Parts: sequence; structure tokens; C-alpha cells
Amino acid sequence: MALNMYFKNGIIRKTRCQISDELVPALYQIHDNANFPQLTWLIDNLYDSLQIQPDIARALVDEILAFEKLILSLHLPFPRVPLQNLQTFFMEAATNQQVIHTSSTL
Repeated sequence: MALNMYFKNGIIRKTRCQISDELVPALYQIHDNANFPQLTWLIDNLYDSLQIQPDIARALVDEILAFEKLILSLHLPFPRVPLQNLQTFFMEAATNQQVIHTSSTL
């Protein structure tokens, strides 16, 4: 199951991103870690229809960057491009003060 996310980018246009099945196992590595409360919240609610507010999106950006640094310091493999795409998506939503809407797919 993938999590599809989008926010409005203009009157008709939407910016989209997805938490793919390949990224989910990497995210579960930090589940319930006190240093990553927003990522843990996202994982816990991964398949619910969420709305992510801009302040939460900004916190997710910070946690994704910290997560990437942690993985790199441990020399562990991870899906780098999907993680960076996720970080860019959350940053753009936070910068533009847009609410992110989500839906899961089977």
C-alpha cells in the first residue's frame, strides 16, 4: 500500500508525492524513536486519510534530514531519492503554507 499526498499549487494544479512501498520499511526503522515524533505520527497514521498542516510539514522536513544523517552515519542502505523527494515535498508545502491531503491505495 502506498500513501498518496498532494497540496494545492494554484487554482487547478496540485503538487503530488507518494510514500512508496520501498520507503515504508526505512521509515519503520525510526518508529517510536523519541527523536522523530512527527515521523512516528506519520507512520502510525500512514493509511488514514490525513491532513498535514504546514507546521507539521516543516517538522517532518527537519526529522527527515536528521533521519538521513543518522542512516548515513551508520552506513546503512536506504532509498535515498524517495526520501529526498519526500523532504522536498514537505518543504514546499510548508514554505507555501499549504495543507497536505492524503489517501492510501491498495
